[in-house]
Amino acid sequence: MKKSKSYASMLILMTLALFTSCDDYDIIGTDYDEDMQEKPARESVTPPTIKAEWDLELIPDVGRQADDIFVYKDLKYNKMFSRTQGWTGGDGGISTPLPDGSVLWSFNESYFGCVDATKRTRLNPNIPRNTLIIQHATNGVLGETQDDLICLADYVNWEDATAENYMWGRTYLRHPNGNKTAEQIAAGEIDNTRIYRVGAATAASGKLQMLWFGTMAVTGKSNAITLSSHDLNGSIPTGRYTASLPDYLPKEGDYMYMEDVNHLMISGNTMFGQSILTDGNHIYLYGPSNNSVAVARTTSLDLNSAWEYYIRDAVTGQMQWQDTYPSSDEIARSLIMANSYLVNNPCVFKKGDTYYMLSQGSGYSTSVYLYRSATPFGPFTDEKLLFNLPSYLDKLGITTYGQVSKVILHEELSRDGELVISACTSVDNNDDNYFYAGSADFSRPWFFRIYNWESIYSESVE
Repeated sequence: MKKSKSYASMLILMTLALFTSCDDYDIIGTDYDEDMQEKPARESVTPPTIKAEWDLELIPDVGRQADDIFVYKDLKYNKMFSRTQGWTGGDGGISTPLPDGSVLWSFNESYFGCVDATKRTRLNPNIPRNTLIIQHATNGVLGETQDDLICLADYVNWEDATAENYMWGRTYLRHPNGNKTAEQIAAGEIDNTRIYRVGAATAASGKLQMLWFGTMAVTGKSNAITLSSHDLNGSIPTGRYTASLPDYLPKEGDYMYMEDVNHLMISGNTMFGQSILTDGNHIYLYGPSNNSVAVARTTSLDLNSAWEYYIRDAVTGQMQWQDTYPSSDEIARSLIMANSYLVNNPCVFKKGDTYYMLSQGSGYSTSVYLYRSATPFGPFTDEKLLFNLPSYLDKLGITTYGQVSKVILHEELSRDGELVISACTSVDNNDDNYFYAGSADFSRPWFFRIYNWESIYSESVE
């Protein structure tokens, strides 16, 4: 009986502590995993030199990462993407370096509106299908504060905070077969049949070229690839909206003005170009397929040039480039992961003479892996666990999440050769995106930096 009474008292104290924490809306720095013991200190490995202004926090090595690497939470970038008006979160976060030192960010479904800065709750948002954001550089130096994020937004109402639809946004690029009328779009409604999802982009010769995937909103299945072209020679305007909001929708003569869009230029359901790599005289386009990867490439350094597809011949078994879009059977026998490795959202980069692929494990795995190859078109071999994403988030309210997705590499953010990645978290209960403390910090990117990552490969690639 004494034991039961003591247990009940403990429960009461824990409950009181929980409600006190929620009432105060304190952000609690969570452990990497509370139930795991830290490994012994790595005496033979020299930690990286970290500057205080980078605002990094070391994640203890608790047996969930590769030996000899150092993983940090990037608190600076986490804070930068914790916005309170206009764009306040989104799914994705593909980044593209721009010639002036700026970075373009692209997101799929995004939350627009206002966020309570104290409770971090979303206040009656709408959810445009895609959004572009510029992280602005000044004199070639990339800004890393909230003031440096400029959303290419088309606002429904930015003037009257007491009226309906305040700070609602419109989808940046609508699908040509979107179902809403012009009047409905003007009022802030969002297409719910055919939509565009964002792909990778590349900048050269004063232009930015960006890929989009025409998709059924309900199923998420793509059926065509679109290419848009944007002018990088213009200037960023001021005063389009409020004095405190640098966002703008590019018009002719503005930086990132969309000069042309080639709607549905390639038909097919493989999203070639979810990530890209420029190497030699080609741009390689990687597309996820059945928890693996297929690859295409351009015939010149222009996404508008003819594309070739890396396909295995059904008779000889040899891989070769063909200029016709592959059938589903051709895709199925031409995946470039060795040993049936299962991957999700592959990001390919080159270091020295070796090509590496960083990818989240299949499904919504918290594991992040590296692979490598002697060529940009594989096969990618030597799977190595890099690290596991934390099970907890540094946020108000609920600190666990339902799923994690869109693990994306950001090479242009690296300061000292480290890998920089972001990951988006979602919730099991949709209400958690709106009504409770910390809701605005789901469905947004969280950032990590991984140092000494090359140590996981001690031998050369074959």
